[in-house]
Amino acid sequence: MSNEMEIILENTGALIYIIDLASHEILYANKKCKDEFGDVISKTCYKVLQKNQTSPCEFCPLQQQNINPLLLPIGTTYDWENENSINHKYYLFTDRIIEWSDKRKVKVQIGIDITKQKQLENQLLKEKNDFIESFKILMDSTLEGIVVYDENKYCIQVNAVAPKLLGYSSEEMIGKHALDFVAPSSIELVKEVIQNHNQEAYEATLIRKDGSTFPVILKGRDLVLLDRKIRVSAIIDVSNIKAKEKEILQLAQYDNLTALPNRLLLKELLSIMIKRVERNNYYGTLFFVDLDHFKIINDTKGHNIGDIVLIETAKRIKNSLRQDDITARLGGDEFVIAIEIDEKDENKVIEAINLIANKILEEIKKPYLIYNFDFRLTASIGIMLFKDGSHKIDELMKFADTAMYNAKEKGRNRYCYFDPKLQKHLERKANLLKNLQEAIDKKMMLLNYQPQILSENNQNIIIGVEALVRWDDPTDGIIGPNYFIPIAEETGLIIPLGEWILKEVIIQLKKWQKDKMKKNWRISVNVSFKQFEQDNFVTKIKSLIDEYKINPNKLRLELTENLLIKDTPNIINKITELSQIGVTLSIDDFGTGYSSLAYLKRLSIHELKIDQSFIRDILIDSNDCLIVETILSIGKKFNLEIIAEGVETKEQYEKLLSLGCKYFQGYLFGRPVIPNFL
Repeated sequence: MSNEMEIILENTGALIYIIDLASHEILYANKKCKDEFGDVISKTCYKVLQKNQTSPCEFCPLQQQNINPLLLPIGTTYDWENENSINHKYYLFTDRIIEWSDKRKVKVQIGIDITKQKQLENQLLKEKNDFIESFKILMDSTLEGIVVYDENKYCIQVNAVAPKLLGYSSEEMIGKHALDFVAPSSIELVKEVIQNHNQEAYEATLIRKDGSTFPVILKGRDLVLLDRKIRVSAIIDVSNIKAKEKEILQLAQYDNLTALPNRLLLKELLSIMIKRVERNNYYGTLFFVDLDHFKIINDTKGHNIGDIVLIETAKRIKNSLRQDDITARLGGDEFVIAIEIDEKDENKVIEAINLIANKILEEIKKPYLIYNFDFRLTASIGIMLFKDGSHKIDELMKFADTAMYNAKEKGRNRYCYFDPKLQKHLERKANLLKNLQEAIDKKMMLLNYQPQILSENNQNIIIGVEALVRWDDPTDGIIGPNYFIPIAEETGLIIPLGEWILKEVIIQLKKWQKDKMKKNWRISVNVSFKQFEQDNFVTKIKSLIDEYKINPNKLRLELTENLLIKDTPNIINKITELSQIGVTLSIDDFGTGYSSLAYLKRLSIHELKIDQSFIRDILIDSNDCLIVETILSIGKKFNLEIIAEGVETKEQYEKLLSLGCKYFQGYLFGRPVIPNFL
């Protein structure tokens, strides 16, 4: 070995040995080797280069061959790694078989210290394993099913949730293609979507191992993980959500009680039906069905019984129709039916509709046997016929509703077709109601007072006035009571209106207490039955009298005969209470109702008013004259004041005087005016 070569070998940073293949004797070791392991020349390699090693090293490549190392050809080379058991350093060895100077076969073994690289490699491997483990933990900790596919979309990994969702074991899923888990109905959709590298969430249907299907939301993304292309797909089972959606849809579109379509769904179905009717040029019809006096059942037997009646009614209506006909419940006891009639002759259409309407009426008339109760009901039906989309759905329903109310007004237990004139009347009525409510709220009402006269000793003396309400409308001016009192009675607005009138009258009586002449006047006020039947009616009268400290005898309440003939203990008690506090009572329009001497005898009545219908023709109609004469006679016998209202001419006045009448009211003596003009 030349000096130059020896210098290089001695000073290199690698371990260099020359070892006899036959005896394992170390023939040469450089300085680096001696520094690490001492003087090892002429010693057995495995004994001095390893710890506690007594035989050739099994990890040495030459020992792992199936032939004797001496038989290996010159030039054979091996690369291998080993952690030394003495210094615990990692070495990368390159062995090469050569022929030594004495013809022996030896191997030159060069070892490079790769301890730092190995530590880094181990660290990277640990981080890789930790990452893989974390990835598995993360996958298993999600609520979604996670499936990892290779770049060809074959399953290579699943989390704990995915097999449970799909009914497989984890092992069964590995190797299956992504489309193997997709239901046939979603195959084409999924094929298209999985081409996207980063797909947005979408709905699909998957198939379990047992063949059952279920709805899911899928989302997938292509990733590169540890130099490997993969696709991670998340599966969210939305079976419960879909069930809830169906339940919500049921609640939103169907009536809870009868399971019939509600107003919302009815409009959708009607919209489709109208287009079909128009396209086919035949007729459609809308029935608005309302049970007659149903409220009595709820009030007397309770809402539970009422609900059973409604359920039974829904069944009866459905049984009266074809399967494709539409039946809906709007609420309460209101049902709507929509029917298509494949006929272009209107007369034949009406014949068919009449048959259906009569069938429904007959079905509803049958006894309702519920909890030993035998209920007998009838219904009123409004019918709207149409054949195109010229009317909006709300208009069609309004027209049918109008026709139903017409059926009720004609006696119930019948059906009526829509009449446009009636609709206009109802619309005017609804508009009037709205304006009246606003007028009451904004104090747009006023009171006029008409004088009441006592004729005695050829003198006419004002003894009082009647308060008459007027509506002071900013657009239409003064509106008389005949126009708005009936609707106020019908809707209950008469109660707040009546309370306002009473308060204004008592305030007026208070003002007149300081007037030398008017302090003796009384004021008569009409009282509605709805107002009178309020539980706190008498209490409110007492409270107003006490608040304004007026003489109760100056307040006269005018009641109708229809109120008195009810003769209930409640009414009798109220009249008695009013009399006890000094309020006087009058029977208005006497003779036009169900007159009875019985209530005149029992009740504390102070006055009878002869209705103006008898006064109008008293000079030409002997019957009217006889009626007036009879009323005057009754009043005299019961010691009542009798006042004739509506006296407009001197001839009427003189005739009444001749019959013995002393009290008068009418245009002859004065029109209704505001208090300042009296």
